Amino acid sequence: MATGEGSVAEAMDVAGVAAAMPDAGLRFRAAASPNRGGTCRVPGDVRGIVIHSVEGTMASAISTFGKSGGSSAHYGIDVDGTVVAFVPEGDVAFHVAAFGNRPALNRGQPDWLPAYDGRWSSVNACTVGIELAGHAGRPFTAAQYAALASLCAGIATRWGFVPSRDRVVSHGSLQVDRSDPGDAFDWDALFAMVAAGMREAGVPGIDAPAADCLPDGDREVLEVVHALGADAAGVRGWVERLGAYEAQR
Repeated sequence: MATGEGSVAEAMDVAGVAAAMPDAGLRFRAAASPNRGGTCRVPGDVRGIVIHSVEGTMASAISTFGKSGGSSAHYGIDVDGTVVAFVPEGDVAFHVAAFGNRPALNRGQPDWLPAYDGRWSSVNACTVGIELAGHAGRPFTAAQYAALASLCAGIATRWGFVPSRDRVVSHGSLQVDRSDPGDAFDWDALFAMVAAGMREAGVPGIDAPAADCLPDGDREVLEVVHALGADAAGVRGWVERLGAYEAQR
């Protein structure tokens, strides 16, 4: 298992990572896990983030995720705010057992969840998993919240979705035999920090509170536009061209 210091681009292994990303200033440590599905996910494939607690130390997570044939996550956040990179964002990590071949574990299916494809959990196929060192029901550190907020903002920016309350979810909300990260987790503080980080980084066109008020159809269109790197003028151009083609039929 390779370990060591790395740049944000090396740790995330996502094409086109920019220095202006909200999580560009985080401290990353690599601890590669063999437990992954190499699918080369592209913008639009990742639709949400699942937050877990390790139920132990980060050292225990590194040990567990380093053993072949088990579970994994994309990232872990230690108590000092250091981010441990286990699986590249472009690959599938094995962090949620629900909504796959174990339907008895299903709880609270999100609207954005795709159908189970028979290979691995559909939650895993379309999310990034983040593990927090510590235990469900116990407080996490300020450094962990700060790093988590930056990481969530960066993930959402790279993959083109709004980091709203229905897109950043707990492991416990998806799987009946899990409760992490627990009742003590401060969701209000997290989302306030995510929004502030995105504004500070100057991320265009993504504003979580406003997006939460959008109808589902409009939100989906907005996410596609962000994933394509388009703006309103570009979309108007597409519509005009498509209208011209339609008129010629």
